[in-house]
Amino acid sequence: MTFPDTNNGETGASRSPDLRKSADLGGLAIAAGLFLFAGLIAWDGSTYPIRRSYAQFGPEIVPYIVAAGLAVFGVATIVMALRKSFPEREPLNWQAVGWVVSAVVAEIALIYAGAGFIIASGALFGLAARGLGRTPLWLTFLVGVCVTTLLYVLFRHGLGLSLPNGPLEQAVNSLFRR
Repeated sequence: MTFPDTNNGETGASRSPDLRKSADLGGLAIAAGLFLFAGLIAWDGSTYPIRRSYAQFGPEIVPYIVAAGLAVFGVATIVMALRKSFPEREPLNWQAVGWVVSAVVAEIALIYAGAGFIIASGALFGLAARGLGRTPLWLTFLVGVCVTTLLYVLFRHGLGLSLPNGPLEQAVNSLFRR
């Protein structure tokens, strides 16, 4: 992988040693967050019980794979930050941030209120899509409910996972009873 030369022809000896001038501090902060999450996931994975049968490893290896991937991205982010090869940042769109935050709050509130996985995740999808610029809002909700209904059927009836039940989930479950 090659990175664009952002040193303006300066050699290593002529560059300023000041980290603030020679590195993208935002990129370094992102890298620190990636390493923090990698460590947290690896630590959490170390608490899983080991369930091995004939295989040399079981599902408990997945957190370590995810943590290793995050660490690799952390290293790549440090390299990009030190080379200042991140693109120019756009100004923060607070309206979009508000929509996405309201999507997460709505998901939590609706699940807590007993609306169920489908309605709550449909609201999450709809509000987040609105935050990313999709309109009209009613259509994003409808698409979200359709997608999450499919996901509910796959997770609940395909994988046997337990998801928060609400009235819509009970109606879907009644279609699959024998």
